[in-house]
Amino acid sequence: MKTSWMGVSVATAITAATVLAPATADAQSSVTLYGIVDVGVQFTNHNVAAGGKAGSTFSAVSGGAQTSRWGLRVREDLGGNYAAIAVLENGFDATKGTANNSGRLFGRSSYVGIDSPYGTFTMGRHVTGVYDFSVWFDPVGPAIYSSVVYDLAFVSRADNSLRYVGKFGVLGGKLMVEQLYSFGYDSVSGAGPVAGAYRVGKEESLFVTYNRGIGTLGLLFDQQNGNAIATQGVKTQRYGVGVSVDLEPVQLYAAYRFYGQKQPGQNLYSSLYWVAARYTIRPDLNVSSDLFYQDDRNTGQGNPLMLSILASYLLSKRTDVYVQLGTILNKKHSSLGFAGFNTVTTGAVQTGAMVGIRTRF
Repeated sequence: MKTSWMGVSVATAITAATVLAPATADAQSSVTLYGIVDVGVQFTNHNVAAGGKAGSTFSAVSGGAQTSRWGLRVREDLGGNYAAIAVLENGFDATKGTANNSGRLFGRSSYVGIDSPYGTFTMGRHVTGVYDFSVWFDPVGPAIYSSVVYDLAFVSRADNSLRYVGKFGVLGGKLMVEQLYSFGYDSVSGAGPVAGAYRVGKEESLFVTYNRGIGTLGLLFDQQNGNAIATQGVKTQRYGVGVSVDLEPVQLYAAYRFYGQKQPGQNLYSSLYWVAARYTIRPDLNVSSDLFYQDDRNTGQGNPLMLSILASYLLSKRTDVYVQLGTILNKKHSSLGFAGFNTVTTGAVQTGAMVGIRTRF
């Protein structure tokens, strides 16, 4: 019996030493667990119902204001202002407990790289420049009633990608350059990298911001090739320009996104415009609002107008409740709903309302 307890004690000591040794040897290394759980109750009308009729819906939704997620952030100091970094981030539906991003375990982010005085270089699965463009210039985003309604690329990510982010002082202001290259932006739903067909799933993305004083200017370019051998010659391009002005406690925004798709025999185009504002009423209370208009050239999506409002009240440092309101005005040839195009009856005016709670850890 004595020998047995001694064995347990020795094993416990060895295990403890193994676990604690890295932290003792390198106090500058860290692993951070973080996350968000966000669930709301939503009402929408004029949804497409059986037989092509319109119907209203009450539903519980995950990620009303921000996608529910959990992740691990790793940083190890290498000395000389260099560090090894890694991020693994899972997105999930808190109402069902299932994974988002086509079932990927770490579908929101999965990368490793080096942070240095010259910028950050990482490899893996990343958000694109289109995603960051919306983060900078859409104060309601990434809530459900935001720019993502018009274009899912505003929450896009790229598999098999290399990403560089550099920050520099230029002419008394701050310049940020973000560049991404993907060998195959979707290896789950699409083909990904294909031998002998290097254009399949290729994506190039460049996002630049310049901030000086109260003003910020952002420029975007993103191009994707088709994600199959048969469509690799199809190019989808997005260009963007955004401006913001910080007049504390009010921030004002304006942005433009051009969409073009070059297909054999035809080219499709549309333009998306928006203005927005964010007002911090008190440290625990803020309101944001967006107004969007799409000028459709020939994509068949029409010219819908959308107005949205998001108000958030902090119950504590980590938890808030929010109210989200929105309306979409479709014309006779458009059918945009809060769930995307072709989700409401053609020409409908959809109204949505949501109340939710969000907590962070």
